Amino acid sequence: MTWGRFKEICGYVDCALDKVLSVFIILGGALLTLTVVMQVFLRYVLKAPLFGIEEFSRLIGVWVYFLGAIFGTRFDSHVQGDVAARFFKTARSRATLSTITWIFSLVLCVLFLYHSGAYSLWLYETGEKTTGLWWPRITSVGSMFFGAIFMTLYSTANIVKYVEQAITAPNGAGGGRL
Repeated sequence: MTWGRFKEICGYVDCALDKVLSVFIILGGALLTLTVVMQVFLRYVLKAPLFGIEEFSRLIGVWVYFLGAIFGTRFDSHVQGDVAARFFKTARSRATLSTITWIFSLVLCVLFLYHSGAYSLWLYETGEKTTGLWWPRITSVGSMFFGAIFMTLYSTANIVKYVEQAITAPNGAGGGRL
């Protein structure tokens, strides 16, 4: 398989993943909002709270959070301080700086992947349940492992992207942010 064909396949998978995760984030955000509004209405207006809705809201919230983390990694849109980038004037030097930054991010993602995977595996093996609804805790904690997998993959993809930019960028003065 050639490098171009591999990138093409990854592009198709990325596009499909983008659509699926976007739907889950939108539905999850809407459902989270609905459950919070419903609980406030039931508890403070009708004085009859619904058992387990907070736990359900937390489950949705943690999944939406990690799906959002995947998107932040994918689009390189997480919060960052790019003070160092102001010292580098060429597109090549900025791409090199981004490569170094993403290498550090990849190391942290791999550590997170390892520990979230080990914890998820332990929870799965013990069969630990939540205190309220007695759902398997792996349903919420598994979001960390799921997120870590894709954050690691997208960190690797960002490294490849910035290495390619560093190689192909002209060495003269560059424009704005990459």
